Amino acid sequence: MRLTATLSILLVALSCRESEGTYQGYADLTASTGDSALSAVSSYLTQDSTANVRYDSAASRTLERLSTRFGGIMRPDTVAQFHRQMLEGLDSLVLAMRVLREREASCTEERTIDCADARDFGYILGSMRNGARIYLDARRRMRGTLRSLGAAFPDPPAVSPAALSPPGSQRP
Repeated sequence: MRLTATLSILLVALSCRESEGTYQGYADLTASTGDSALSAVSSYLTQDSTANVRYDSAASRTLERLSTRFGGIMRPDTVAQFHRQMLEGLDSLVLAMRVLREREASCTEERTIDCADARDFGYILGSMRNGARIYLDARRRMRGTLRSLGAAFPDPPAVSPAALSPPGSQRP
């Protein structure tokens, strides 16, 4: 009886340890999911707020699906803080897309008081840039931490620093 109990506890402990996965598996899944979510709306990062900003339902659905998936792969350990910060950045992107969708829907439904106009685009795009900046900053810090734990974290998606800054903030 004791032998059976001991073996059962040992098997449970080993299976729990196995289910945690490796840091490398976590790094690969985190990078691919989060970076794909950011890439879904990367075209918004280069848009000029004086132009007409249009809602892209496919990009929004992809962003929301991947952001939700990203939130579900968090590890409760050393990198959890960075993961939460990356998720916060993705959530900012999701929220900005929802605001843009609601503004366009209001225009379609002829509720012009809630219609998006040129004054709104700067705030919406600024929120997107801020979300991308939060995501990429936390990703950079996570990369350093994972490297110290022996996991390789792929390079982030190519996003120009100028795309993350509000227009007019660059100095010559």
